[in-house]
Amino acid sequence: MSYQDLFKFTEVMRSLGFHKQLAMDSFHNPNFSLVSEVLLWLSLRFEPDSNLSHDIETPEQRVYFLRSMVEFFVIKANIKLNVKKLYQADRNAVGELLKITDLLNYALNSKSTFNEELGFSKIDTNLIYKASELKTTRDLAAQVTQKGADLFRSLEEEVELRLIRENRINAALDISEVEQSIKSLIEKTKQKTEQTKQMMKNISATSANLDAKISKRREDLERNSKRLSTLKQVRPAFLEEFEDLESELRNLYQEYITRQRCISYLEQQQEQVAQVELMHIQEQQEMAKKFIETNKIDEDLKLLEEVNNEHYNTPFTESACDIGDGVKGRVSSAATNRNRGMFDRLSDSDTDSDLMLDDEEDSNVLASDGDLSTSRAEKSGSIHSDSDNN
Repeated sequence: MSYQDLFKFTEVMRSLGFHKQLAMDSFHNPNFSLVSEVLLWLSLRFEPDSNLSHDIETPEQRVYFLRSMVEFFVIKANIKLNVKKLYQADRNAVGELLKITDLLNYALNSKSTFNEELGFSKIDTNLIYKASELKTTRDLAAQVTQKGADLFRSLEEEVELRLIRENRINAALDISEVEQSIKSLIEKTKQKTEQTKQMMKNISATSANLDAKISKRREDLERNSKRLSTLKQVRPAFLEEFEDLESELRNLYQEYITRQRCISYLEQQQEQVAQVELMHIQEQQEMAKKFIETNKIDEDLKLLEEVNNEHYNTPFTESACDIGDGVKGRVSSAATNRNRGMFDRLSDSDTDSDLMLDDEEDSNVLASDGDLSTSRAEKSGSIHSDSDNN
């Protein structure tokens, strides 16, 4: 789209009376809101009573708006618009809008020349001013159509009605029948007049009854209003006590709400502390297990090294093997007892009784180690004595 077309579009919109001042750079970037506003304003210039939706918040609503606008201009002005270019809302959309503005500008110029030829200097460019005349014209067109249909039906019935009318006109008049019909009409008129007079009398009676009822209601209203004023001035017997109890109940309710809030908060804090303690206990148990496993492995390795050293120092016999097996069994039992005592001491370190039990187990383990060393010395001495004898 060239600069000339942009300038032409802005000038044409200004001459048509657009309520905003369009700048030349309004369509350098996509501006869908401005394009939709211009389309809506142009559609109102063609049809002031048009009811087109202007919802453009979502892409679906924008597409629906553009499709409705394109259909409107095709039907009303026979102008074909490109929906894709209008949806771009940039310079490409200006070319499509020029199709509409050129038509309006041509109509405006032709009307101004026609008025100049007739001698009119004032140009009425506001089509909304003519909306009332357009509505009146439409109503008259609908009435003409209705009247034409009624006239067509009446003309179809004229063939049968003509015969009936001619027979009635040509028939001889009977004076007695005419007199009888006139008398019947007079009697009916007298009856209607009597009914009307009776209704007038009834109206006067009903008006009197209504006046009496109104006066009675007014007296009741005055009496009830006086009674109400006296009741407002008199206070009940237990009203003061009721107000005191109400204020006390209000204070108690506020205190109850505060306590419940505090209790719920403390319960939440207690649950959090319990969870933290549980995690701490689990961590301590895991650390104790790891510590026991490491101590068990180290002690087993040390005992095995001692046993191996004793084997190297003693000759290999069946009695030595038996001694080694016994030593291994006692070593493993002593290590398990020691580890069990250490685990119990780590897991139940909060009570003094558990500490005392751990001390007793340690003393038992030490005693068992002493027995083990004495038995080992006795057996080694017996082995040496046997070898000397041999």
